[in-house]
Formats: sequence, structure tokens, C-alpha cells
Amino acid sequence: MVAVSEVFKAWQEGLANKDTSRLAELLTEDFRFVGVMSGRNNTKQEALNIVASADNSMAIDNLEVIYENEEVGVVLHSANSSSNHGKVMAVYTKKDGKFSQVTVMRAVTGGMD
Repeated sequence: MVAVSEVFKAWQEGLANKDTSRLAELLTEDFRFVGVMSGRNNTKQEALNIVASADNSMAIDNLEVIYENEEVGVVLHSANSSSNHGKVMAVYTKKDGKFSQVTVMRAVTGGMD
């Protein structure tokens, strides 16, 4: 079973390098990226496109795993971009050894996206 720290590293590297190949391997085909504050409900491909976007200045760091088992992972981490910065709380749902959804709740200091 893949660990939430592994998918976090894949998000981090994808954002830094605009390469989503490793991240894509860790997500189910029916993966959803749900943003509570932003109202996002992206498919796997939409989420990968955002990560790979040349205009995306997002960087994530300082992962703290609050809880993890074979079904879910709950994390806190920093998230910074040119328009905002702050802390993120996210719940990752696991299915069939991959991640099927991430639900992001975000506490932002600075501007909102």
C-alpha cells in the first residue's frame, strides 16, 4: 500500500519539475481532487494538468502526517505560490493500493486563489 508521504513527494516533485509521471502512477483512474474552500472538483487528468502547468508557481513543503492507515491519510503541509501562502490540511482516500481522492481544506495567509 502506497504511503501518503510517497504521494506527497510525487506532488512536490511534479510541481517543481512540471513532470507528473510519478504522480499519475499513484492515483486511481477515477481520482478526484476536491478543494473545500476553492470549490474545485478536478478529475485525475485535470489535477495532473494543473501540476504540470508552466504557469503554476505552487510549492509544497513541511509535510506532517497526522494519521494514516490503509484507507486514509490526514496531513498538514505548507503551500506557497505567487498569489498566496499558508498551511494546508488534506485528507487522502486510498483504494486498491493507490489514492482515489484528496480533499483539501486550506488555511491561507495572504491572498486567495
